[in-house]
Order: sequence, then structure tokens, then C-alpha cells
Amino acid sequence: MSYDMVVQRFEQGDAAPMAGAAFLAVFAPRVDSREPEDNYWHVSADDGGTADVYAAPAGGTLGSLMISHFSPGAILDLLVEYLGLADAVVLPPGCPTLLAHEGQRRHLPDVLRADALVVKAGADIERVLRSC
Repeated sequence: MSYDMVVQRFEQGDAAPMAGAAFLAVFAPRVDSREPEDNYWHVSADDGGTADVYAAPAGGTLGSLMISHFSPGAILDLLVEYLGLADAVVLPPGCPTLLAHEGQRRHLPDVLRADALVVKAGADIERVLRSC
């Protein structure tokens, strides 16, 4: 899929840092190449799917990350796993904000709240992206 999706955490309507440990726990074991100078990580999943991830973990936190050129399937399951660990949301272009759990809605900026959807698996993300 050729979307560029931003992943962000929010507190009281403002962007907030995510735990760098969550990123490393989910994505680092699956990195098959990396370009640190560009904050680029190429990730491969067990089903053969891949994704380009741009992230700069520093000082134990991560401001945001972008995932692009991702395959459907296990890559999106990894993303959902990361959302739960980092208490983060996905901001796909032209689509509703994707939440890991309903409690995140109250922390979103007002403009993102009404249409936000909870996703529990990568297949949920795929369905949303196909419908936008």
C-alpha cells in the first residue's frame, strides 16, 4: 500500500512523546536494513510483508513515526501491536484517525475525535484504508 501514515500519541489534545522502548520491542527485531542518518528502518514480517518506517528514537522517547510502502497482513498487525504498547494512534491521510482503544478519543484534538475508529487487528486497518 502506498499510503504514508503518521503514528502519534496525544495527551489533552496535544502531541505527546511515545515510549521508545515500545518501538524497539515491536519493530527492531524485524529490521532487515537501516539507514540511521535518515531515520529509516526497513521492516519485514513473518508473512513476507515489508514496510518502510521512519522514526528517530532518542532519549527513551519517540516524537512520531511514519510508515509507508507497507504490505497488508502481518505488517499491519505489528502496527496495531505498537499502537497498544505506545498508546498511539494512526493518522492515515483522508481517513478517520485509528485508535488502539476508546480511551484515546478524549485525548485527540477536537477535529480528529468524531470519526475516529478503534482497530484491534491489521485487517481492521486494511478495511478502513479500502473504504477511504
